[in-house]
Amino acid sequence: MANLDPAVRKETGYIACWTGALSLVMEAVFLILGKWDLSVLLGNLSGAAVAVGNFFLMARTVSLAVEGGKPDEAARRVKASASIRLLAVGALCALLVGVLKTNVYATLIPLLFPRIGILFRPAIDRKRDAESSETEGSDLID
Repeated sequence: MANLDPAVRKETGYIACWTGALSLVMEAVFLILGKWDLSVLLGNLSGAAVAVGNFFLMARTVSLAVEGGKPDEAARRVKASASIRLLAVGALCALLVGVLKTNVYATLIPLLFPRIGILFRPAIDRKRDAESSETEGSDLID
């Protein structure tokens, strides 16, 4: 993994932060509703790990496919990866719920957290660009 694309690392970290924050919110909701138990915690942790892992594999596949330079081949690799990842995510969640007896909702809801993080990304980037342009050229002149 020494040649891991910095963009893959950065975006996976971004998704992991969102997933972690939203997982804490979900734990709080279960606690407030009086439905919290160990199966909720284990489901949340494992579902979040599956979600972040799925995102990482998707980003890594896209990065490697784009490096090849052939658009048709890249599209085929990404499409094949999506099918395999979907099956793997489904199998892992079924295993977690069926064998480890994790809470179904706490296991499946974190799979939506990366999409929520992606949804907010443009607003965060716009805000960051606006803040950096406000300070641009404002150095003190001696």
